[in-house]
Amino acid sequence: PVGELLQQRIGNTLTLTLLATAISLVIGLVIGIWSAVKQYSLSDNVATAFSFAGQSMPTFWLGLMLIIVFAVRLKWLPAGDIYTPGKADDLGDRIVHLILPVAVLSLIQIALWSRFMRSSMLEVLRQDFLRTARAKGVAERLVLGKHALRNALIPMITIVGLDIPTIFSGAVVTESIFNWPGMGKLYLDSVLRHDIPVSMGVLAVLAFLVIVSNLLADVLYAVVDPRIRYR
Repeated sequence: PVGELLQQRIGNTLTLTLLATAISLVIGLVIGIWSAVKQYSLSDNVATAFSFAGQSMPTFWLGLMLIIVFAVRLKWLPAGDIYTPGKADDLGDRIVHLILPVAVLSLIQIALWSRFMRSSMLEVLRQDFLRTARAKGVAERLVLGKHALRNALIPMITIVGLDIPTIFSGAVVTESIFNWPGMGKLYLDSVLRHDIPVSMGVLAVLAFLVIVSNLLADVLYAVVDPRIRYR
C-alpha cells in the first residue's frame, strides 16, 4: 500500500527539510538584517555576493561539489545514505550523515531569504515612524528589534510560507544525490518505474503541505502585526 511506503519515508524527509528550513531561516534573517543596517559596507557587499552566488547554483551541482570536496578529497563526511551500516541506532552517525544534504538545502535558501530580508528591512528603515521613535529617545536596539523587525517580517512570512513546499520538492534532487531514503527519492524512483499510485501519493502530500504552509503564514500575520485580527 502507498500509505505504508509514505509512512516509512516521511519521517526522514521531515527531519531533513525542517532542519534545513530552521537553519536557513535563522541565518538568512540575521544576514539580511545585518546587511540592511550596514548598507553598502564591506559585510553588506560580501552578503550580496553570497546571495547572488547562492541563487545561481543548481542544487545538483552544489551537492556533487560538496561530495567531491568533503567526502572524496578530504574524507571528512560520508558521501550519502542515512547511516553507516551497522550503526542504525547511533545518533552521532546520523547527524554526520545529515550535514551535507542539509547544507545543500540550506545554502540556497539562506541566499534567497537573506536578500528578501535585506530589501524588506531597508524599506521599513526609511519609514517615518522609526524616525519618530528615534526622536523620542528610544534605544536603537529597541527601534530595530521591536519596531523595524516586526514590520519587516510581514513580507518575509509570505515568502517563507510559499517556499516551504519548494524546499520539500527540492529534496527530490538532494535525496537522490545523497541516496537519502525520503519521499523525494521515493517520488523520483516511482516516476522512473512509471508507478503512478506512489507518484500520486507523494504529490498529494505535497499539495497538503502547500495548504498547511499558507495557513500557517496567515496565522503568523496576526502574531507579527498587531493591526491584524481574525474573528
